[in-house]
Amino acid sequence: MQSRDLISQRLSLRPFTERDTDKLFQLYGNVDVMAIRKIGVQSRAGSDIQLHNILDHWERRGFGLWAVYDRESDVFMGECGLREENSHDDMVELSYGLLPQFWGGGRATEAATTVLDFGLKELGLKKVYGFAQKKNHASLHILGKLGFKHECDFDEDGDIITRTAFSSTALPAE
Repeated sequence: MQSRDLISQRLSLRPFTERDTDKLFQLYGNVDVMAIRKIGVQSRAGSDIQLHNILDHWERRGFGLWAVYDRESDVFMGECGLREENSHDDMVELSYGLLPQFWGGGRATEAATTVLDFGLKELGLKKVYGFAQKKNHASLHILGKLGFKHECDFDEDGDIITRTAFSSTALPAE
């Protein structure tokens, strides 16, 4: 599958490229953002490794994480996309994270809705998972608004993680 841009009302989503090292580190090196993300705050080297992993995922799977921009100003806002949860099975995770100055305006929900729609319609995914730290109420709220249902909580390195899932079989037929 050819990588492609996604557009929503206020956002433009573009696949990351090798030139996005500074943009990704702006996000992955941000203490406020990464304190509630599974991988934690990344050093510059760690962020560069994550970018390599993002690009590799696109190459292997034909989908992945998009860089999120404001359509009007073309300002980088964060990331959102679909990725394999692990290499052992076919679980696909919805992932999103925006810089703090873009929190609270519905942009994460808008980006996640756009990506989820792509996954269901273009990739034919039947089930998509969402993971968030139990204390990340904003992320769990977004997942709930999108229709994700709680499956379980588990401990991961001392953090309680909530696993939710969205099933396309729960959608009404068009």
